[in-house]
Amino acid sequence: MKVEKDNLSHWIMLLISGINIIFSIPFRFFKPKRTKRVVFFYQMHGNSQALMEYIQLHDSSIEMYFLAFPEYLKIYDGKHKLPTLSMLNPIDMIRVAQSDVIVTNYGSLTLRYYAKWTSLKLVDVWHGLPMLKNQTPMIMNYLNNYSEIWVSSPAMKDFYRERYKLRSHLEVTGYGRVDKLVMGGYNKVSVCQKYGLPLDKKIILIAPTWKHNNPDRSELPFGLTSTDFISELNALADATNSHVVFRAHMLSDDLSAASSNITALSSHDYPDTEEIISIADIVVTDWSSIAFDFMVTERPVVFIDGQPPFVGKELSTRCTPANRFGPIVSDIGIFKDIIKRYLDTPSSYIEENKDSIDHIKKVAYGDTLDGRATERYFKRLKQLLEG
Repeated sequence: MKVEKDNLSHWIMLLISGINIIFSIPFRFFKPKRTKRVVFFYQMHGNSQALMEYIQLHDSSIEMYFLAFPEYLKIYDGKHKLPTLSMLNPIDMIRVAQSDVIVTNYGSLTLRYYAKWTSLKLVDVWHGLPMLKNQTPMIMNYLNNYSEIWVSSPAMKDFYRERYKLRSHLEVTGYGRVDKLVMGGYNKVSVCQKYGLPLDKKIILIAPTWKHNNPDRSELPFGLTSTDFISELNALADATNSHVVFRAHMLSDDLSAASSNITALSSHDYPDTEEIISIADIVVTDWSSIAFDFMVTERPVVFIDGQPPFVGKELSTRCTPANRFGPIVSDIGIFKDIIKRYLDTPSSYIEENKDSIDHIKKVAYGDTLDGRATERYFKRLKQLLEG
C-alpha cells in the first residue's frame, strides 16, 4: 500500500494492522511444527508471482497465502490462485504470525515488527530495477531487519550495499520476473486473445511512470493534451499498421482511449506486466523500470525526454538519467520517425545503441539471464524454510 501522508484512512489502517500484529505474535508459540508456510505481501505480480508459480509446480508441501490491505486485495482479486489474508483481520494475522517466511516486493510497513520481535523471516524481491528512479537510504532502511534481499546482479548487490547502506544478507539470484521473457515462455496468440489485441499488427506499448513528488508533472509526453496525444497515436498507428497499448502506472489515471487503434491496459486493472510486454514490438517510456524488463527481449526501447518524477533536492538524488540505453526524444515528429524506423528495421535499434545496451544489461543482470532466476529464488527459500 502506498501510504499517502495526508490520508487519514491510511494511518488508521496502519494503526489497526500494527495492533493486529502485536496481538498475533504470541500465537507463534502454537505454530504447527510440520507446516511450511510462505506469505506474499503487498503485490502479486512480477518476482512474487514468478516464485509463487514455481512453488505451485515444484513443491506442494509449501502452504502459500497472499496478504495485503483491502485496496490491493481488490486489485488482485481473481488474478491468482492463493488464499488471501487481510492486514485488518486479526484472525488472518494469526496465520501470518505462524508462518515461516514473508516475501515482499516493496515495503514491509507494520510487518517489520515481525522481523524485529520474532524469528519470522522476511525476504525482499523488489518490484522493478531501481536504475532510473532511486530510493534513499532512509526509505530503504527497513530492509536491515530482513533475513535476505534477493538482487538481480553483482553490480546491483554493490549498489544496494553502497547506496542504501544495507547490512542484511544480499543474495544475487537474478530477476525471476524476466525468466519467461528470456526463455520465450509466452504464447503470443493466447496473450493477444486474452487482452483483445490484434494479431496482425505490431504492438507499440507506451508505459509512463507516475508523478511521484512532482505534482505538476504531466504523464503525457511532448506537452500534449490527452486529445492531441490520442490523435497523434492514431495517426502513427495508421501509418505503421500497428496497434498502441497505453499502460498507465498503478498510481496514475488511465488514458481515455476510445479508438480502434489504441487499447488502455492500466497496471491497476492488468497487473501482469511481463505478459503484456511479451507481445510488444517496441516499448516507449520515460522513467519506468519497465524498460529494464523489456530490454531482455532485445527489442527497441524509446525514452521520452519528459519532466522527471522528482523536484527539488530529490531530483539530484533519486533520478539517474544516464541509465537510459535507447534514443531519448523530446519532439513528437522525431518520435514518430524513430518508431516507424524501428518497426520497419528493428535491427537498427541494436546497431545504434549497442554499447549502452550491453553496459546497462551487464549492470542490471550480470550473468543471470539464463532463465533460472526463479529456481534460485526457490533454492534460497528452501534453505530459509529448513534453517
